Amino acid sequence: MTEIVKTKAIVLRKIDFGDTSRIAQFYSEDFGTMSAIVKGARSPKSKTGALVDSLNLLQLVLYKKESRDVQLVSQIDLLKHYNGIRDDYRKFFSASAVIELLLNMTRENEHSKKIFEGTVRILDLIDETLYNPKILFAKYFLFFLKEIGYEFQIKHCNICLQSIDKRKPISFNYEAGLICHDCRENRLTNFDFGEELFNTLICLSSKQNKINCSEMDLDTIIKMLENFLIYHVHEFKGLKSLKLK
Repeated sequence: MTEIVKTKAIVLRKIDFGDTSRIAQFYSEDFGTMSAIVKGARSPKSKTGALVDSLNLLQLVLYKKESRDVQLVSQIDLLKHYNGIRDDYRKFFSASAVIELLLNMTRENEHSKKIFEGTVRILDLIDETLYNPKILFAKYFLFFLKEIGYEFQIKHCNICLQSIDKRKPISFNYEAGLICHDCRENRLTNFDFGEELFNTLICLSSKQNKINCSEMDLDTIIKMLENFLIYHVHEFKGLKSLKLK
């Protein structure tokens, strides 16, 4: 049975199909990651073809059929183009890393309204920010890990459950999580925190967006999050977007 549905969606990527059409992959508010064909999108007379561009936030009307892998788009309205992201290469790389996480770590038709809303929110912030957009991406990375079931616990040691004393050396084990100074001595650790670096992680985990931290500390934390995800999800090979800068 085919039904007509309406949903908001972020364009993740697009490919040409046939002589005049395009197939796009979206992360949608109501259906999660999904593929849909936009017939005639490559025609010079098409009013919708230019709207199907990566990072655009759209309102879609679809002919949706559960048994079909690729749905059919009947109408598109542009909600946001994110000009600020497209005009600043630093913002573009950070926003592209957000899209890359969605492409690599979400499955077709498994939706999370919280991930959709969080993604729109972070793209809005990256688009408007006067600060380092990589900070916003790192905050999104932590949010995204939590929503897909890999939350970073930073308040207590995952071995003894005592509160973390950030004045002492802290370690991280990809399997166990954060390990306090007393528990780390006889255990394998994958990563070690100094006090300043751990303070940066705490700030990134907070609701605060204006954070002062070094570029080196920021890169170190993002790399740690990448390696953590690679350890738990073997299909994930890391983020290419941030390596292109």
